[in-house]
Amino acid sequence: MIDETLATWHSTLESPNIPVRQTRMVYAVNRSTESVLKKLSRAQRMGEFGLHFSRGWDESIDRKKGYFESGWGRPASWGDAILQGPHLFVATPMYKMPNRTMLHQQDWSATDFESLTIDAIPITAYKPTRDRRRYDCDYTLWGDEDPRSARDFYRVAWRAMAANTNERTLISAIIPPGAAHVNGIFCVGSSDISPHSLVEVAGFSGSLVGDFLVRIAPKNGIFQGSFNRLPIVSGHSMRNELTLRVLRLNCVTSAYADLWRDCYSPSFLDDTWTGGLNHVCRLPISLVGPVWTSATPLRISADRRQALVEVDALVSLMLGLTAAELCAIYRTQFPVLYGYDRNVYCYDINGRLVPNSVLSVWRKKGDRITQEERTATNQAGNTYTYELPFVTLDREADMRQAYAHFERLLKERS
Repeated sequence: MIDETLATWHSTLESPNIPVRQTRMVYAVNRSTESVLKKLSRAQRMGEFGLHFSRGWDESIDRKKGYFESGWGRPASWGDAILQGPHLFVATPMYKMPNRTMLHQQDWSATDFESLTIDAIPITAYKPTRDRRRYDCDYTLWGDEDPRSARDFYRVAWRAMAANTNERTLISAIIPPGAAHVNGIFCVGSSDISPHSLVEVAGFSGSLVGDFLVRIAPKNGIFQGSFNRLPIVSGHSMRNELTLRVLRLNCVTSAYADLWRDCYSPSFLDDTWTGGLNHVCRLPISLVGPVWTSATPLRISADRRQALVEVDALVSLMLGLTAAELCAIYRTQFPVLYGYDRNVYCYDINGRLVPNSVLSVWRKKGDRITQEERTATNQAGNTYTYELPFVTLDREADMRQAYAHFERLLKERS
């Protein structure tokens, strides 16, 4: 029995050259976790796509070598952008941008996606030096016969540091051609992988299930080996539903127009939301065309949250997990996220995430809060009035509802 359990852990956590008896201990094992691991041990792995890996520039060594230098500001193009870990969140490129003061690692401000322009480029704290030929030639090259810079491709990138006790641990998003990054971010991609497959990689790595498999074996960094062992199902009959949600989360500017075009399917027009907050301004998830426009990315916080919930449900269904197993992963393995959902994340009737400055007054005064007290300016400098009622959302109930919806669709297609 011990050897059988170790074999399950080994197939999930370790490379083939590690003896089964030397398998790492899985963190916080319970019966539900064990059942999930058994199912996931039989899944296809990311590494089977033959993905190339890049650690980007070394933040210390390569800066000393003169490839880039410190300098706050918005680059002229993505080709001048050098990304750092806080730029990314789950399925969210351009999540935060460094403040002009650049005092420390937390001196960043959140992006306002409602006001993000179609050609926006993230503010960065590093800039390439003048020797651009050297900068371009010495970045990671992919391929043997005709090597090309990793910067030529769309890539799935993730924060390299494993924050095992935070809201999320595996924090990944798609980054566009041109962008470089320092080794606070790692990425994978390939000249051979299809755009559809890359989006699948982004969807599965951005799910709670993918994050769970990183989190159960605590580590300091998430390196290529850990990423390659993540489970994935390629070419599933629910692929287009996953693709639509992953694209609408990640394709936040026109830099993603080619990826959107290459992955677009007319079946998107038949898709629907599975539930969630029915706020006044919600638009159908299917209201998109084959050409990227400013309406392509999801901009409202509640919509982005709902899309993530539906990605979690889809990934679980594709991997053969039950809705109960998905919810158990959420409750037992992501206590910080669970607490935020119940006590911190609160949405107004328009689907906006209500800031703490407004919530603190509302919790004292209730719905007697005035319009002035419901008005706040966010970190991006934009002012909004948050409209009552304010509500917290039940992620577990929404995941179950989404799972049931997709399960019905899957049965209809069988």
